[in-house]
Amino acid sequence: MKKVLEVVSDNHGNEKTRVAAYCRVSTGKNEQKNSVQTQQAYFENKYKHSSDIVFVGVYTDIASGTSMDSREGFQKLIEDCRAGRIDRVETKSISRFARNIQDCLYTLRELKRIGVTVLFEDNGIDTERISDEIIIAVMDGLAQEESASISRNTKWAISSRMANGTLGIARVPYGFVKINGQLVIDEERAEVVRRIYEEYLSGLGAKKIAAGLNRDMIPSPTGGVWNNITVFKILKQEKYIGDIRWQKTYSEFMGKKYQINRGQRNSYYIRDCLPAIISRDDFVIAQRLRETNTRHPKNIVNSSFRGKTRCVCGRSYCLRSGNKMIWECTGRYDLVRPCASKSFSDAEYQRVWRRMCRKFQQYADEIILPCIELLALLENVSTDNQLSDIYMQLDELTNRRFALCSLYYDGCITYERLIKLRNEIDHETDALERKAAYLQNMSNDAISELDRLHKHIISAPDNELPELILMSAVSDGTMIQFELLGGIKVKENLT
Repeated sequence: MKKVLEVVSDNHGNEKTRVAAYCRVSTGKNEQKNSVQTQQAYFENKYKHSSDIVFVGVYTDIASGTSMDSREGFQKLIEDCRAGRIDRVETKSISRFARNIQDCLYTLRELKRIGVTVLFEDNGIDTERISDEIIIAVMDGLAQEESASISRNTKWAISSRMANGTLGIARVPYGFVKINGQLVIDEERAEVVRRIYEEYLSGLGAKKIAAGLNRDMIPSPTGGVWNNITVFKILKQEKYIGDIRWQKTYSEFMGKKYQINRGQRNSYYIRDCLPAIISRDDFVIAQRLRETNTRHPKNIVNSSFRGKTRCVCGRSYCLRSGNKMIWECTGRYDLVRPCASKSFSDAEYQRVWRRMCRKFQQYADEIILPCIELLALLENVSTDNQLSDIYMQLDELTNRRFALCSLYYDGCITYERLIKLRNEIDHETDALERKAAYLQNMSNDAISELDRLHKHIISAPDNELPELILMSAVSDGTMIQFELLGGIKVKENLT
């Protein structure tokens, strides 16, 4: 629907600015029609007594803001701008002007090119006073909000389909094949699933089940070898009893890709919607066995070194209790990538730690104080050249970001390509900013940590030292390398 209210005479002088207003509402309901009338009256009164402005009129639409082509009032406004009848356009907000970011930016650039400026009152944006780059930045933010809105709508649609059981399964679980969009049992693999449940219910552990499958040359779901983790995934998969639980995980817009759903989102459980491979009774018993066999926190042995000790293979050393407490790599029994690092007793660990601490306590002044003095000298060394180089690189990344947005809004690259390249720029920016902060603060931080190390090593009780000065430890079973406060590393042999 189009409505143009003309209130301008043909005799205005060229020195006056010709201003038009644009109003839009989404529906023709009475309250929204009244909103249009209110906006018309607002703009008319605003310029009624102005001596340097000629008010051209109010251009209105009662239509959705998604497509500019379908809004006759908007198209009339643009035609009059092109014809030289308007110098300036005013509207309440960007969302009233357009909600399609690419079309909006294209129109703003065209209007600016022909000398027509636009004021968005509620957003505080005036194209007469800001550069193209700032316009791009604003539109970039609006594009992100548009993307977030699309994401929310998509998630809502998916959740609705989850709730009514009409959502299709994208990832086909092991033991099934998809035929004409429906899951059908793959009998050859289904037999493997049944075997896993039968062996687990008979008392075999997940590692032994995996070893047996590998011995019989049965490929895993990924085509490789089986391990205990893969077996446990099959043991807790509700699809094998014909049920589906939707939304076990969820994601946030611009956040982590996947997070475990522990009640933050709705979860939907649909029963008997798939052909079953195992019985419901067997599945329930398997879940009880898994819970019974799970190690609970009360069985974990406490140690000051727990959580700080890693193996050279990259995995953690854990402390296991028995006749005597032993440290061993968590990858020792991995069926795919077993670790060859040796185990060692907690008594050996404690002895090596005490030996290292005694050396520091005896020679603290000779070892730590010279390091502090050297770092104090380094504090006076200028890092201006390095920081200047970093700031130049950050400016270049900002320019690249603006250039990418321009390419997107001009239709030269896709939105997916824009997001990928922008994420790469953000990653580079974060790295440079961290480097700059490190250069500015590294001396002060290191000196502070070395001061604390010196203080603790000569005055703190021995049993508190692991918590106070040990940052991490790495071992291969024959030696332990301790990293202390201030970045000092000391290697001790386990002999």
